[in-house]
Amino acid sequence: MNFRKRLREQPEVETGALADILFFLLMFFLMISTLASPDAIKVLLPESSTASSPPKDVVKLSIDENKNFFIEGKPVTPENLEASLAAEKELKKAETLVVRIDKNRTVQDLTDLYDIGTRLKLGIVLTADKKK
Repeated sequence: MNFRKRLREQPEVETGALADILFFLLMFFLMISTLASPDAIKVLLPESSTASSPPKDVVKLSIDENKNFFIEGKPVTPENLEASLAAEKELKKAETLVVRIDKNRTVQDLTDLYDIGTRLKLGIVLTADKKK
């Protein structure tokens, strides 16, 4: 009886093509990530020399130059603004309202937002671009 082990060939994995595929995937995701914009609503922000980043659990409100309201990027009518903000606050358990308002809007628009924020017990943070 022959109980000797047979010499088996060791399996090999060719990795030459793997590097090419990973390179193309990396390039694809880099190009796609530069095209995606989290703040797609066009708003000209005022400038500030002490601008900082907002907290994480917030409700984002944007107001463009035509006084269109957007909560988290979704359009909202001025009549439903307070109710929509209250619903979003409860959904996110947020305590802060981050306002991106066009620099050409009036102070009265901002005062109206502060009134709504006070009624909803939301702290308000205004966003601005850094001065160049």
